[in-house]
Amino acid sequence: MAEENEIGRLHLAVDEDAEKARELWKKYGIGIVAGVVLGIGGVVGIHGWRDYVDDRGERASTLYESMVAAVRSKDSGGRDVAEKLLADYSNTPYGVGAALMLARLELEAGNAAAAKAQLNWVLENTTEASFRHAATLRLARIALHERDYDSARALLQPSGDSFQSMYDELRGDILAHGGDRRAAQIAYDAALIALTGRSGARDLLQVKRDRIATD
Repeated sequence: MAEENEIGRLHLAVDEDAEKARELWKKYGIGIVAGVVLGIGGVVGIHGWRDYVDDRGERASTLYESMVAAVRSKDSGGRDVAEKLLADYSNTPYGVGAALMLARLELEAGNAAAAKAQLNWVLENTTEASFRHAATLRLARIALHERDYDSARALLQPSGDSFQSMYDELRGDILAHGGDRRAAQIAYDAALIALTGRSGARDLLQVKRDRIATD
């Protein structure tokens, strides 16, 4: 049962992924060219490029939301949409989000190797911190599930940002599974300190910390 719970925690909420993608497209959009691009018709001004980017972003956004809805409803078509997003928009946040979703679907299907391949693709193809943290945490959880504690620990370098609590909590999980209960308790304490808001997450983390302190 504990291992099944770990598998269930291997992905972040799809709503969070979708929101990040929407925010990042606006940031990503115009910055990918320096004013003009060359096309079949000659020089396309920045306004024309902006229209193209906006239209492309809108199409990607629509596909992404379709993918999320399909996965929520357990529609197998969600995989097809994710694969299309990754193929057509791989250099955008939507493509990266699709890779994270495909990793989740592969993991739920029991294909850990395929899931890891998608997550490593994310790490190799984006510099956006939130996506890299999501991929790193999922890879570490897979390593934990596979009892590869050394690999799991090696992935968990301090993030120093809003993800720090997740890193500390996962480090506590790894230490607890490895039998170092005192160190695990310290890691959970650090996670509680780093955690802001999210009362439900805090309550669950506190239960985990208290349980290891009394067992």
